[in-house]
Amino acid sequence: MLYALAAVVLIMLLGLAYLNSIRNSPDGKMETKTAIALKVLKEYEGYDIFEVRDTFSKMVKVDYSKKLAVSTVRNFSIDVPSGSVPVRFYAEGSTESKPLIVFIHGGGWCIGDLNTHDQQCRRLVTSSGNPLLSIGYSLSPEVKFPHAINEVGAIIQQLSEKKIDIPADTTKLVVMGDSAGGNMAITTTLSLIKKGVDITSIKCLVPVYPVTDCTDGKGGSFKDFQKGYILTKHLMDLFSDNYIPENQDRKDPLLSPLYSNDLDKLPPCFILTAGLDPLRDEGEKFAQKLKSLGNTVELKRYNAVVHSFYGQQEFGNAGLEAIEDTSRFIAKYANI
Repeated sequence: MLYALAAVVLIMLLGLAYLNSIRNSPDGKMETKTAIALKVLKEYEGYDIFEVRDTFSKMVKVDYSKKLAVSTVRNFSIDVPSGSVPVRFYAEGSTESKPLIVFIHGGGWCIGDLNTHDQQCRRLVTSSGNPLLSIGYSLSPEVKFPHAINEVGAIIQQLSEKKIDIPADTTKLVVMGDSAGGNMAITTTLSLIKKGVDITSIKCLVPVYPVTDCTDGKGGSFKDFQKGYILTKHLMDLFSDNYIPENQDRKDPLLSPLYSNDLDKLPPCFILTAGLDPLRDEGEKFAQKLKSLGNTVELKRYNAVVHSFYGQQEFGNAGLEAIEDTSRFIAKYANI
């Protein structure tokens, strides 16, 4: 009996030692859930973007309708000059007078949809109390840059002009997104500025670990974390090659907002980065450039977490903390 008990204790100790060892990272101790995810998830090394899309959709295919219930979830479409765009509206209780969050999902411009980011949207609505409109923009390579930006821009214009009937104050918008969606939150706003559109309805931007530089040869975190942390250099190159037209200038500000001359015209921004993310440095460099121009900007790095952590409990508590931080920022700036 004592030998059996000792064996169980030894196995438990070895298990704890193993978990502790895999939590080590160049950026500090990872949360256990993140460390386990890195061990379980296999990095993609192929070149079929449709295979990546299908795998991603299956990987996050979880029904949160009961687990993270909100009172209103409605799917419909919005007509734009290029066609019809599927959207999903979320709200908790009465929201007619509350600013609207416009959420642009990530996925390298090529993968992801309204379902893959359902968890994050539900958490944002519950935490902030704000209604949210998630946009299922057209993906690449079926369409190329700047098609999706134009779709989102057309929707934002209609919202600002009260041409879309939803229970929210659409004269006060929070435009946000993660990764490629964070890029599009910035670049769509810049595209509207370039067109001379009044953007006073956009009260603030929340780019979550955004792509801000699509040029080649990046160093820093892009090189340091190019493998081993979910988002790889190989995947980013694959996404970019499928989104960006051949011979397109990759310093175009609507691709790489880091090079824009209109950044001083952007509304207040809250930029979130992940410590173990190849996109970390360009997001932080973008924030620093905004600060140097006198913009209102908040920057927060979540240490020892990976790309995709935002709002996903599967990666630990940091993603839930980031949701709460976003809610505080929205409460501070969206009602202006």
